[in-house]
Amino acid sequence: RSWRVYADMESPQIQFAISELQKSLSEKGIELITGDGQNAEIHFTVQAEIENVKAEGFILKKDSEKIWIMAADEAGAMYGGLELAEQIRISGPEGVTEEEQNPYMKMRGTKFNIPLDVRTPSYTDMSDVAQRNIPEMWSFDFWRAYIDQLARYRYNFISLWNLHPFPSMVKVPGYEDVALEDVQRSTYTEFEDYYHNDAIGLCEPEILANPEIVKSISIDEKIAFWRKVMAYGKSRNIDFYIMTWNIFLYGVDNTYGMTEDIWNETTKDYFRKSVKEMFLTYPDLSGIGVTVGENMRDAKELKEDWIFETYARGLMDAAEEMPDRNFTFLHRQHMT
Repeated sequence: RSWRVYADMESPQIQFAISELQKSLSEKGIELITGDGQNAEIHFTVQAEIENVKAEGFILKKDSEKIWIMAADEAGAMYGGLELAEQIRISGPEGVTEEEQNPYMKMRGTKFNIPLDVRTPSYTDMSDVAQRNIPEMWSFDFWRAYIDQLARYRYNFISLWNLHPFPSMVKVPGYEDVALEDVQRSTYTEFEDYYHNDAIGLCEPEILANPEIVKSISIDEKIAFWRKVMAYGKSRNIDFYIMTWNIFLYGVDNTYGMTEDIWNETTKDYFRKSVKEMFLTYPDLSGIGVTVGENMRDAKELKEDWIFETYARGLMDAAEEMPDRNFTFLHRQHMT
């Protein structure tokens, strides 16, 4: 027994939904093959204007012979296909019911404290568990499985949180020596139960001593890796955002005379150029965000001025070079 499926456009999102349908139908003893628009039992259609259907929404209709998934965009078509796959898995082909769905929340995603490298830690890296996870962050198999699973649950963004991600992800013009080669983790085993709540002292000498290289990789290869990950996210309707705390310079080691002093003009210039370079480097990066003042202590009103001079101006610099691209800036008010 076989069913046929037809889509009126080529789309990686729709293809993912079809692969999920193939799994569900196979469990019921039905083979899913490609058909044409006339004889297919399942028909995906995407058109700009469908009454009552919003972005990422869909209509699932059926009669005695056919099932239609109608959406205004590829994401909606994917979600409609995933809905159909779930219904078939749970209730069988006979139990498919008509649906009309629109997203209740526009943004649905995860906050991911990412352990990129012992030299560029996240807020929660001071443990043997986080150190063991560092190699996984540089495994495409991990990201493919994670992104696919998020797509099945209708998530549409991942925010990667790191105290100072730039050395592990970009080459900044004028500050090329900051970019880190290879991926390292700590072999230290005596982590404290608690570390400073302001994320100070996360790269203490005993933690950085005797590092282990878990992946030999150049900064150019790192960039290629993250471009691939973000592009794969796009193929599942998942956007990536980079989120930081400020001011942290983990991984820099006083290079170019930079310090965490809010008055240091070199540090400000470096952050501004880093933000710009993040967008220039990653065409599929949707946005960047900040936690203002985590490491600015008692600077008070100067915190917002610093963020404007660095992150905001860096984003505007990128926008000036790419006027047709949309940018999102996320501002976390914690400690402002």
